[in-house]
Amino acid sequence: MMFFGKQRKPRDPWAPDTELLRWTAGAPWSVADSYMGALILGSTGSGKSSGSLSLMSRSMLEAGYGGIFFTVKPEDRGTYLRYAADAGRSDDVVVFSPDHRVFFNFIADEVARSPTPLGLVENLAALILTVTELGKRESAGGDHDRFFRLEANRLCLTVLLVLVLALGTPTITEVHRFIVSLPRSLDEARGEAWKGSFCFQCLRLADEAKKTDSQRADFDLALTYVLEEWAGMSWRTRSGVQSTLTSATDQLARGAARDMLSSPSPNLSFDQLYAGKVIIADFPVLVLRDVGRLIQVVFKFMAQRALACRDVTKFPRPVFLVADEAQSLLVDADQHFQAIARSTRTAVVYATQSVSGLIDAFGPQSEAKVHTLLTNLQTRICHQQTDVRTVQYMQELIGRSRQVLMGGSTQRDADWLAPLLGADTGACSFNEAWEHELQAADLNALAKGGLPHRITEAVVYQGGRPFPDGRTWARVCIPQR
Repeated sequence: MMFFGKQRKPRDPWAPDTELLRWTAGAPWSVADSYMGALILGSTGSGKSSGSLSLMSRSMLEAGYGGIFFTVKPEDRGTYLRYAADAGRSDDVVVFSPDHRVFFNFIADEVARSPTPLGLVENLAALILTVTELGKRESAGGDHDRFFRLEANRLCLTVLLVLVLALGTPTITEVHRFIVSLPRSLDEARGEAWKGSFCFQCLRLADEAKKTDSQRADFDLALTYVLEEWAGMSWRTRSGVQSTLTSATDQLARGAARDMLSSPSPNLSFDQLYAGKVIIADFPVLVLRDVGRLIQVVFKFMAQRALACRDVTKFPRPVFLVADEAQSLLVDADQHFQAIARSTRTAVVYATQSVSGLIDAFGPQSEAKVHTLLTNLQTRICHQQTDVRTVQYMQELIGRSRQVLMGGSTQRDADWLAPLLGADTGACSFNEAWEHELQAADLNALAKGGLPHRITEAVVYQGGRPFPDGRTWARVCIPQR
């Protein structure tokens, strides 16, 4: 039988209301929910990785998301490969590691995306300063550190502007060479010997390069900065600013970081995510330590930049960023990206042990930064938990409700005949009070999973999404796979 009329369009597989998984009856986690971000909390052995993180990762893989898995533990690569295999996505996996001959070039990637040299300069400067953040978390910060960071930003913008005008697409090695060959005094800047330096040669090429009026004005500022402000700084200030920046450029220009992030023959692009590729950044922090962390932080930053710029009408496929033990890989840039992740169709899922661990990872006086990030991770899942700060956080997040408290007492009359005559009296009372809906014992007693049942429990909170019983949270059981 044939019907005439308007043909029904096929359903969008990534429509916002498409269900990815169900926490409990009538409580789905949808594509739209995934864009709002998720935070998974749980003590060691609580089942957060084998339970909710596994469930959410597999559901996004089965739905056809592209994505990136970041690694901290040495077994993470094998875990994520199993996720992909179970979802029938093994052919989509790209392992980013030297063993698999997969390489990236962050400067070339940014050049391809930035329509103007000015945009390129600002974005690369932001990246390099993000790398400097990795080494600054042990100090309390304050006005002193802020001054050096601001000056390092000025220097970085100046260096990159000159190099882009002079060389087109500079390498990180050239950035480092330029910085270390800057004039160290006004006399040196005016002397003949310094004119043979790499810095001077780049200034000359930039001066001769064809420029717009705006670029000419920017270059004149850069020239003044190098030859007068920088050269005229006290050696103590200049040394502090330079070391702030070279601590990052030196790391990026050496060994594995250089080979993996500044390859002359890159074969990895974020465009692959939009075609459904699943990238495993296989540089486990517990094995490679600072180098593994550096490579993944830069790669994550560049992925966020690419996702923020993509045209979602042209490339509508959702993309996920998943990190277990995420405290090892988080930087300030993550909170800024999370604020716009929804509009970029990016699902961010971070798993960590506790709120205290996040604050410790971000460094002293970082509690406000941590809560800014948590605010934009709308789905919050808490497995068995013993960290007091995390328990208090979940209690305050869920809030208080009006609860009825009942009390009672009994009293026997002093008369010796009262027991025979039934003169015992009793009293009861009822009081209303606003108490936390979630008690510490509720979180402490959650099942950790494991044999024989392989079921872990968690408290799930979804911002603005009440569960069928009308509450903002639910205690759920999650099978471990």
